[in-house]
Amino acid sequence: MEIDKLKKWMDAAHSFQSEDFWNNIFDSKQTSAAPFNPQTISDFFPKCDLFEEDNMLILEAEVPGLVRDHLNISIQQQVLTIKGEFKSLQTNRKYHIKERANRKFKKELILPYPTVSHQIKTDIKNGILMIFMPINLEEVEDIPITFNSTDPE
Repeated sequence: MEIDKLKKWMDAAHSFQSEDFWNNIFDSKQTSAAPFNPQTISDFFPKCDLFEEDNMLILEAEVPGLVRDHLNISIQQQVLTIKGEFKSLQTNRKYHIKERANRKFKKELILPYPTVSHQIKTDIKNGILMIFMPINLEEVEDIPITFNSTDPE
């Protein structure tokens, strides 16, 4: 799993180094065969921490400026999905600087354990989304691994 994250970071870093990447961002009439792909960047947003404490998985995600109504959170099997949208553009304003774009995001995380879905709780405070997911201990199974008795010498 860590290798997959590293590969995504390397792919993103590689795309940022290409001249086509920067030309595509600043040229609205770009004709390059490889258009800018925001999906690579959205894989890294929102930034999350997932940790285990007292038989519970806890996710903390950075979602500055968002409220509950802007977020959609779901779990299917052991995949947690967080979707949302930042809406900062207002058409009735005359902007002199506009660095914050309207954007949608979707992040999927594979949870290390099954959870008790009807006991999941969420909270959002100071731009941090917290999701509390009790681990379903009945479905967590330790499978012993044995070695063959014949070892090569």
